Amino acid sequence: MANLATVLAKEDHYAEAENLVRETLDTRRRVLGPEHPDTVHSMSHLSNLLSDEGHYAEAEKMKRETLDIQRRVLGPEHPETLMSMVDLSQILIGRREYVEADKVLKEALDIQRRVFGPEHPQTALSTYNLACIAARRGRQDEALSLLRKAVDHGLPPNADSFMGTDSDLKSLHGDPRFAALVADAQQRAAAARKPN
Repeated sequence: MANLATVLAKEDHYAEAENLVRETLDTRRRVLGPEHPDTVHSMSHLSNLLSDEGHYAEAEKMKRETLDIQRRVLGPEHPETLMSMVDLSQILIGRREYVEADKVLKEALDIQRRVFGPEHPQTALSTYNLACIAARRGRQDEALSLLRKAVDHGLPPNADSFMGTDSDLKSLHGDPRFAALVADAQQRAAAARKPN
């Protein structure tokens, strides 16, 4: 059921996907218990789906419940816990709660640097997401500095290639520093795609 829900969501059949995920979550809570990893995975899946649908208040509530369980059961440094923190920051961005999103993401980034290291792609993606928040808040210098760090410290090539069109960075368009950074990121992405 969970796999079918994923396929339906990818095909933009959100209502059907949501119903399946809710049914899966209810079954897993009843059969496996509220803190079983599969149950928590379904909670996270539902939260992400709700966010994709624009139901940010319900998505935030579900993601916070998920995160509380993960911190307690898996620990605050577990990769799944960290991913939920990043997901929560994205939901908060959707709600335009940039100060809270910034706080949650900075906490996740601090842990990622310690656990994964500063050159890990997840660490670089969180740095990139912080840049997006800064750009949305009109903090161009901060956003550009964070983007440079992300590009220089392991941002995956797929992120490098769409930086110039990312709507979160719209406030940077027209800034020659941003144009130069995008060109550098695109060159890195192209070089990473070339066979050795």
